[in-house]
Amino acid sequence: MFASVRRHFDEPRIGDAVLVLVPTDTEGREPVRLTAAETHETLYGPGSDPQFATAVWKEVIRTALSDVTPHGTGKLLMIWLALPRLTGTVHRVSTRLRADRSDVEAEMVLALLEELAAPDAASRLSDSSLIHAARTRAWRFARDGLRERPSTQVERITQDRALTTSDGEADASAEKGLDVRVDRPDGPDGLHAPLRFRVRPEHLRRGAVPDTDHRAGDRSTRHGPCKKRRSGRRVGTRPVRPAGRRA
Repeated sequence: MFASVRRHFDEPRIGDAVLVLVPTDTEGREPVRLTAAETHETLYGPGSDPQFATAVWKEVIRTALSDVTPHGTGKLLMIWLALPRLTGTVHRVSTRLRADRSDVEAEMVLALLEELAAPDAASRLSDSSLIHAARTRAWRFARDGLRERPSTQVERITQDRALTTSDGEADASAEKGLDVRVDRPDGPDGLHAPLRFRVRPEHLRRGAVPDTDHRAGDRSTRHGPCKKRRSGRRVGTRPVRPAGRRA
């Protein structure tokens, strides 16, 4: 994301275009006209004047807020000028929390655009508030990702089915499988129809299904209803039987 924005302003026709007009304090003096490249140099160059840089940022934000055309560069200019103050945060977030760099950059850009779209943006926005919003969004996004736990259960089931390429392997897999039926419980809540599916024992949480090995010969083994949940709703019966080879 950041690299694409930089490449856009690396083009001479964009970097040399006059995009910012900074008013001066001197009465009757013309506004300072800055190209995109000159604006960047004013903010981050070795001879940058903090007071003039503040005035430049105000004009950059004003230009971004007034940019309503589909192909306008006001908002994109503001994003480009914020990148040097965001790149370090991207590196820290990606390194410490192992977040994908492209995702972190996208979240930062989205935060900047959302700040510009706020109803009170014109009265409260500053370069500091924009940078703070983008950094906060990046850290929150990465920390939320830490709570996610990947599951390989679907991949494991797919791999198991891939093994049943021959009749012999299919028979062996079927002997280990279980046909599970979840009946519709009484009452208006819950399932609207019974569920039937086949699973392998190792894909079930330990204790979720009673052992049926001692009743392997009984194809219609049925277990009683589970205990009631705290909400008081009754869970239907859960018949389980070893899966045979289907026609």
